[in-house]
Amino acid sequence: MYILISYDIVSNKKRRKVDKLLCEYGFRVNYSVFELEVDKNSYNKLLTKLPELMGKRDSIRIYHHTKKTVQNSLELNPKLPSPFSKEEAYVL
Repeated sequence: MYILISYDIVSNKKRRKVDKLLCEYGFRVNYSVFELEVDKNSYNKLLTKLPELMGKRDSIRIYHHTKKTVQNSLELNPKLPSPFSKEEAYVL
């Protein structure tokens, strides 16, 4: 499944832990946004682990995409790969 995760984590320490976890599953496309292509088992692991890393004021949002929405997605910077591409050419 294709998912987009965005987050707002107040604590630097917790944010680094969330970053590290999400890097294991997908690619950072912005400072607080990751694109992931995961199976159901990996997705369920994330749903278990992410809340453990959050504080009361933190926010993590997960958006689900279909193949069609991914195919219709665009990256407007021609130097970057298409959305959900497995290329590691993202720039921070």
